[in-house]
Amino acid sequence: MTVSNADASPFKILYSLLQAAEIITPNSSDYTESSQTWAAQKYSNPGLVIRPTSTDSLGKALAYLYTTNLDFAIYGHGFSSVSAKDVLINTSAFDNFRFEAHSETVTIGAGQPWAEVYRKLSQVAPEYGIIGARTPCVGVAGAIVSGGFSWLSSEYGCISDPENMIDAKVVKYDGSVVWASTEPELLWALRGGGGGFGGR
Repeated sequence: MTVSNADASPFKILYSLLQAAEIITPNSSDYTESSQTWAAQKYSNPGLVIRPTSTDSLGKALAYLYTTNLDFAIYGHGFSSVSAKDVLINTSAFDNFRFEAHSETVTIGAGQPWAEVYRKLSQVAPEYGIIGARTPCVGVAGAIVSGGFSWLSSEYGCISDPENMIDAKVVKYDGSVVWASTEPELLWALRGGGGGFGGR
């Protein structure tokens, strides 16, 4: 990945806020894969794709972008066909996974597809299942904020039901990071706010 003409770019400040590995330009080999949409007519040829690798990086980017007139959007895996003319924020680096046997809970990064969650769970706890999306290739976050139907929903409810989604770490527009449970209305909104929830 090569970053060029950064000083002349409208994205100059983003270059200074993020690591080089978090920046994807139209000349990058993974640009298309990191920004393509399911519906081709929705694709906006983003001027820049950023792929933050931490909540700190994501927070810095959001805090800056909300002070600009740049067109930007949050992107998971392209199934909701979200795009932007200026900056697309790709969340795929948020792919952590942790299984807690004592509480029978999992902590999962919102940027990965459900197929990865199923694969990781089967490796560490094959005797367990999870209330996840019927379509494995859709992203964790998009499915949850859309309510989320699972093959197990008839018995256990939707993915976003309080018994299934306990909490969520959220990066807010000003760059601050909170657990949604500390702001009950935020947690309530996450249970169905829709793909791209929180954008402008």
